[in-house]
Amino acid sequence: MLNRYLKHALAGAVLAIGVTGAQAKDLAFSVFVPAASPTVSAVYQPWVDWFNEKAAPYDVAIKLYAGGTLGSSPLAQAQMVADGVADMALTVPSYTPGVYPDFDMFELPGYIGNVKEGSLAALELHQEGMLKGYEDYYVVAIYTSDAYMLHSKPPIASFDDISGKRFRVAGKIQTAVIESLGGVAQNASAGEMAEAIDRGLLDGALTDASVAKTFRVADVATNHYAAKLGVLVFTIVMNRGVYDGLPAEVKELLAQSGQIIADNQIASYGSAIDRNLADWEASPDHTLVQPSEEDLARIKQAVSPVIDMVAAAATPGLLDKFQAKLDEIRAR
Repeated sequence: MLNRYLKHALAGAVLAIGVTGAQAKDLAFSVFVPAASPTVSAVYQPWVDWFNEKAAPYDVAIKLYAGGTLGSSPLAQAQMVADGVADMALTVPSYTPGVYPDFDMFELPGYIGNVKEGSLAALELHQEGMLKGYEDYYVVAIYTSDAYMLHSKPPIASFDDISGKRFRVAGKIQTAVIESLGGVAQNASAGEMAEAIDRGLLDGALTDASVAKTFRVADVATNHYAAKLGVLVFTIVMNRGVYDGLPAEVKELLAQSGQIIADNQIASYGSAIDRNLADWEASPDHTLVQPSEEDLARIKQAVSPVIDMVAAAATPGLLDKFQAKLDEIRAR
């Protein structure tokens, strides 16, 4: 009799635990960048910690899987979310050319000056419903890199020195930009850049000052031509079905998350960029060139066909709204 009672009590306890466990929700967040990346420690992890503290009463938490644990290909992240492999993931729109044409404008030279302008413009244009794409997902966050520039082994003192040099690019728009400037665009992964430059397979890379430092490009490409040649956009997208099933209070936390992530990116990334540029300017081993007004005018003229191409593919009038948003941000 006692044994029967204990069995029923134990079964009830297990059932209760099972019900409680079923109510809890861990959101798997896939990040393809390494776990040791400053972006993970300074941008994602503080946000995850904030979210988990706020969402704890609703039994919802984000679990961060960095370093490609759930899938290492940057190109596969959005599909992983759609397929339910991850609940949310870091994606790069430009890695799938033609799929997100509205996002191509962020990569255009001469518009965005730094990570603050880029991240706020991208976030706010999305919040205002200006950017098409990702309708099948819930967009948690949009932010950008700092302005891209040319890092090269041979010196680049002026616009004319770009001609014929081989630069690593990522995506269709960067390819078009480099070619319009007279350079030769070549694709390579971020991890391959430094070795390819060191071996003479590339003359340099088109990237921002933080990536150049993190991926050791600046160790071998010590000449830096600081033209503002667009930024790279990052999005964190969430499975729409998973989002729809969350409590309203958790959805509100996700609505606040975009600004928190953008602020983290601006604070951490902006300071890293400033340090790198200051170090290169002070170093006898590096050359940091600020383009002349004449060079800037020539760059603007050279990339005008690329701007026209992007404007034609994007939502009508979006480029003008983009410029107006940047003007508004700078006036704050």
